[in-house]
Amino acid sequence: MKVSYSLNGQPLDSERMRVIVGTTHYTSLSPIIDTVQVSGRSGVIVGSSIPVLDAPELTIKVAAWGADSDALISRFRARCLHAAKLTLGRTETLEDGSSRSMVTRAVCTSCEPDDDERPFRDLRVMTAVFQLPDVFWRGVQWQEATLAASGGRLLPGGVSKPSGKGYWARWQGLPNAGPSELFDIMPEGWLSNAPIGMLVLRFGAATGVTIADPVSGTNLMWGGQRDASRPYLFIDVANRKAWTAANADAWSGGTDASNGVDWTTEPLQVWPAIDSGDYRLDIRQTGGTDKVTCRFLQSWE
Repeated sequence: MKVSYSLNGQPLDSERMRVIVGTTHYTSLSPIIDTVQVSGRSGVIVGSSIPVLDAPELTIKVAAWGADSDALISRFRARCLHAAKLTLGRTETLEDGSSRSMVTRAVCTSCEPDDDERPFRDLRVMTAVFQLPDVFWRGVQWQEATLAASGGRLLPGGVSKPSGKGYWARWQGLPNAGPSELFDIMPEGWLSNAPIGMLVLRFGAATGVTIADPVSGTNLMWGGQRDASRPYLFIDVANRKAWTAANADAWSGGTDASNGVDWTTEPLQVWPAIDSGDYRLDIRQTGGTDKVTCRFLQSWE
């Protein structure tokens, strides 16, 4: 697998600059375990029912050479340390040409020159360490799936064999809004392998909904009065907001209805199943039986 990085949209690999070492596949994840001791009881009580992870670190070492090596490495250092907001990008490409791109927010915690530099050589090496506040990488294109009124599979964990035609097809982003791709099989986790947080659901005339993830046991609920002039209800899982709208394409906002949002144990997190890698949602609706359209960004470790 070939891995390439970008910083704020600018590729780190160029004609005379290369990423030579980095944690190019998995970052180290550390669970934060919140426990409570109870008098007269052995052991501890674990606070959260789902894993809570600390922000991981990503190390990237780059090398620049040639007459302008100092300028190239200084530009890299400035991008790491002087930008108020950093976005790391990563593109992974398999031998068959399949690729996936992802981004995540980053904070540069150190940027140091290599100890083995020689002033008389046109080679400069710099190692940068980034903290990733969002923990996981997210996709760069919104995906869309339509589920039955009672829910269903949001995204498959993988595709183990070709179809009867010998291939499968899927949109790279939203349907009819960009190119599609053909494939025979899809490795498990290639489409997504971490909790999906960026998720917006569109309902019809429902006056109450419950969206639950069977893997994590988390949910999000909404209930309230509906106006016939605004027949669509949207629920933003990440921001725990809701709005109604007259148009089916009001994905970015409408008439606020967030006061009807609630949950029972923990707010909804959509985790992949351990056995299959599939993402599923269980949905209950009151006052409506329409299919549910979901827009989401894929997520990776």
